[in-house]
Amino acid sequence: MELRYENGSTGNRWLFDRMNGLLNEMHGAPRRLTPAADVIEDKDAYRFYFEVPGMKSDSFDVRVENGALIIEAERKRPEWTEETRVHVAERNYGTIRRAFELPEDASAEKVHAAYKDGVLEVKVEKRPEAKPVKIQVN
Repeated sequence: MELRYENGSTGNRWLFDRMNGLLNEMHGAPRRLTPAADVIEDKDAYRFYFEVPGMKSDSFDVRVENGALIIEAERKRPEWTEETRVHVAERNYGTIRRAFELPEDASAEKVHAAYKDGVLEVKVEKRPEAKPVKIQVN
């Protein structure tokens, strides 16, 4: 269940965003984060780029399941002591998940993933029979 409060004013938007976050945390609503993504196709592969700064490469679950590329991870909130006063907490924590249906010419067996500088790159190669073949005409 997600509780949301808005008054239509943008002047104090930060306050309403903060209140919405607090209301959801009080009710145990899991937060799902949706990282920005770019999807690029070239002649050999489909390339997916996800903005996920502050993660470790071994924290990602990247898989192809039922014809879809699925990316999942968990960004956990740091543990603060009771004496700690948090003045501003704008970073997002929770479950990260994105899923993209793959085209028929994508090879579920040839998927490569790399994480560098806060960007997860996933390359899904095209099946060899799906690649164009130049035919010489005599």
